[in-house]
Amino acid sequence: MSYQLMFQKAIELQQNGALNEAEQIYRQILETAPNNADVLNLLGLIAQTRGIHGEAVNYFYKAIENAPQHWPIFFNLAVSLGALGKFLEATEAYQKVLTLKPDCKEAHFGLGNLYWAQNNLDAAKEQFSAALALDSTYLEAATNLAEVSDNTDSLEKLAAGNPQALYYLGRRAFVSADYARAADYLQQADALAEDDEIKSMLGESLIALKQTEPAQKLFYQALSINPHNVTALMNLADIEADSHNFGEAEKLYKRGIEIAPDNLRLHTNYAEMLCRNKRTLEGLEEYRKAVILSPQTPELSYNLALILKSLEEYEQALDLMFHAFYLAPEHTDWSLNIAETLVLFNEQAPEKAHKICENWYQKMPENIIVQHLWSAINHQTAANETAYNELLFDNFAATYEQTLKNIQYSVVEKIAELCAPFNGRILDLGCGTGLVAQKLKTTDNEFIGVDISAKMLDLARQKNIYSELKQADITEYLHNLPTDIDCVIAADVFCYFGDLRPIFSACAPTRLIFSVETDSTVEKYTVQANGRYKHNPEYLRQLLQNLGYLQIKQHDLVLRRENGKDVAGCLISAA
Repeated sequence: MSYQLMFQKAIELQQNGALNEAEQIYRQILETAPNNADVLNLLGLIAQTRGIHGEAVNYFYKAIENAPQHWPIFFNLAVSLGALGKFLEATEAYQKVLTLKPDCKEAHFGLGNLYWAQNNLDAAKEQFSAALALDSTYLEAATNLAEVSDNTDSLEKLAAGNPQALYYLGRRAFVSADYARAADYLQQADALAEDDEIKSMLGESLIALKQTEPAQKLFYQALSINPHNVTALMNLADIEADSHNFGEAEKLYKRGIEIAPDNLRLHTNYAEMLCRNKRTLEGLEEYRKAVILSPQTPELSYNLALILKSLEEYEQALDLMFHAFYLAPEHTDWSLNIAETLVLFNEQAPEKAHKICENWYQKMPENIIVQHLWSAINHQTAANETAYNELLFDNFAATYEQTLKNIQYSVVEKIAELCAPFNGRILDLGCGTGLVAQKLKTTDNEFIGVDISAKMLDLARQKNIYSELKQADITEYLHNLPTDIDCVIAADVFCYFGDLRPIFSACAPTRLIFSVETDSTVEKYTVQANGRYKHNPEYLRQLLQNLGYLQIKQHDLVLRRENGKDVAGCLISAA
């Protein structure tokens, strides 16, 4: 076969999508004509079609060496350089096209897109306008000019039969969270063009509308058009992860990261999936990469800190927690977690923990949480205990019951087992979400609940087991204790108070059932670094006897598991 016939055959194969066969022929031609600019250009176009723009650029540059006045090669070079994010070099290539062929409207259009990608909107408008000056019917340039000019009316006028205008309108509706309208525009665009970006944006709109199955199909269709579509890969990975298809999700996350190693969402979502699957160390590394990519995103630093905390790397965790908290100090739950982590670090390295707490207190002396922690870590009763407890349990309410399950909390079960009967009107002090009444409620009793946390009371109210719920500090409430109360129960409440004499005095002679954390080595009670109190049971017994309680029963028990350790305490019933 002659050179010319081979060349024509290769072009025909390339036009029909048989890229491998065309490439093979082009390479055969290069063996005898290594500097053939046309063949080098066509090999570059094959690489460009495959999305291998680095290889394409190399072919185009070599072609230009042999045909420095052939403008189409510079145009192709500009396209691949733009795809690689090499905007300066791409701009120079387009400008060279315009030097060689001043009436090339496509070069102005390409320059407009480059400037737009760099957020140079005025320059982008100028280039789109220049393209339209050469051809007033140039629909793509008119559409992009309308979009970059933020002109929705113009886009609407251009939308009929125009998939790009419909795509832009859909994208605008999506950004405005009008997902139904976005889906409508994008479905019209999808019917007009087989485009991976249209399909992936339509898929995201359907995800927002809770239509996961059709969205998933669209993402796979987008990938069949463009295997490098990161949006489709990322959303498919999230869908598979949510469906517990973790193996497939991992493949998709890794493919996405290989294509877009700087994509923050890919690293973050992959890290979350790894952590859910107890692959903590791998998740840790992905979060580290995410933090490096976006060190000023506080949520990333905080999530990384939580992993380090779970690994008992408290000092590193605290560094990241403080970094996150100072970026977003409105997160009360974060400051509570800092305090908890400092308490844990205090067991490892008390001097360092004390110094870190002191620095925090000096920086934010008005912060209720650090005020409370600073007092507790110095073994002092905090002046703001009421305000702190209200804040603590408001933040704790949503996860309270699950947390109690996780720490094997046993007090309510032990009350039910050891302290029956429970008849009459019962006052549930510090009732929380209503676990005591939920366990003990019968037709023979009536429960009144008191708690300092409004959010805890909201959850208790949903159970419809209390005849009355009252938000109040329990010491203040007990000053006017109703005379018809038959029993007072305080499950895991008195550990937040040191001197229990005022509470016992207010309750006497009403039957009293309560739990406390215990330490028989102290004279009366002691405050721990976590702000909770331990009491000497003998001291409590003496207090109760002095107030006229004669039938006092003590049951020693493990209250819960905390940081892998049993928390010793007792349940006391006094009448």
